[in-house]
Amino acid sequence: MRPKYVVPALFILLLSLIPFLPTRVLGQAGNVQSRIGEAVDNTKLATLRGNVHPLARTQFDRGAAPASLPMEHMMLLLTRSPQQEAALETLMAQQQEPTSANYHKWLTPQQFGQEFGPSDQDIQAVTSWLQSQGFQVNQVANGRTTIDFSGTAGTVQQAFHTAIHSYVLANGEQHWANSTDPQIPAALAPVVAGVNSLNNFRRKPFHASHGLVRRNLTTGKFSQVPGIKPEFTFAGASLGACRGISTSNNCWGVGPGDLSVIYNIPSTVNGSPAGTGQTIAIVSDSDRRDRVPQHI
Repeated sequence: MRPKYVVPALFILLLSLIPFLPTRVLGQAGNVQSRIGEAVDNTKLATLRGNVHPLARTQFDRGAAPASLPMEHMMLLLTRSPQQEAALETLMAQQQEPTSANYHKWLTPQQFGQEFGPSDQDIQAVTSWLQSQGFQVNQVANGRTTIDFSGTAGTVQQAFHTAIHSYVLANGEQHWANSTDPQIPAALAPVVAGVNSLNNFRRKPFHASHGLVRRNLTTGKFSQVPGIKPEFTFAGASLGACRGISTSNNCWGVGPGDLSVIYNIPSTVNGSPAGTGQTIAIVSDSDRRDRVPQHI
C-alpha cells in the first residue's frame, strides 16, 4: 500500500517547480511590458504615415463618400516592441538550428500572441478606444497582430480624421478609399502601426495567363496548345446558381483528360487512369464570404 504522505509530497514538489517552467507555457506571466503609458486623449494625435493607397489620387477623386457607407472588417495593425522583435528573431533562428533546445518547437497562435503581442492592458486600451468611437470590435487575432473592426465612413472620419472618398480610375473602376493618412490618439501610437482596408482596392496577381501550354519533355520548352476543349462546360447561369453570383461567362471544369494534356501526364499507368485515387484541391482567396474554395 502506498504511504499516505506520498501524494502531498508530490504536490509540494510540483508547486516548487512552477517558477522554473518556461514563460512559453505560462503565457505572458507579467513579463510583457505595457507600452501605452498615458491616458488616451483624442486631442493629442499621431499620424500613421504610409496608409493611403497609391491610386487614391486627386485626378481620380470624385468627392466624399456618404457617411452611412458601411465599412466592414477593417484591420488595425499592431506592432511589437523592439525587445519582442529581437526575441522573435532569436527564437526563429533557434527553431531552425538542430542543436538548439527550441529546434522545431513551434508556437500556437495563442502562445505567439501572449509572448510577442501587446500586453492585455494595451489590447484593452485599444479596443476600448475603438468602441468609444462607435466601432464594433469583431475579433482580436490570436496572434495579437491585428484587431478586426467595423463601422461606417462617418465613424472612420470621426475617429481617424480622414475622409473616405470615391475614386474612379481611367479604366472606369470605382473604388472607395481614405484621402489622407489616418490619425490616432498619440497614446496608442506605441502599439498601432496602421489601418488596413480603409479602401476597397483589391490586390491583383502579377502573373498573366497565356492559355493552355504543353511542355516538351525532351527539350523542356513550352508551347501553346491550340484547339483544346475541356471535357466539362458549365453555362454562366449554372455557374451563377452554384456560387450565388450572376455572370454571363461560361465555366470550364478541368477533368482527367485536360490534366493529362496540360501536364503531359500519360493517359494510363499500368492499365489504370493516371491520378487514380488522388485529390486535387484548388484554393482561392476572396473578400466575399459567398465565395469559398472549390475542391475536386
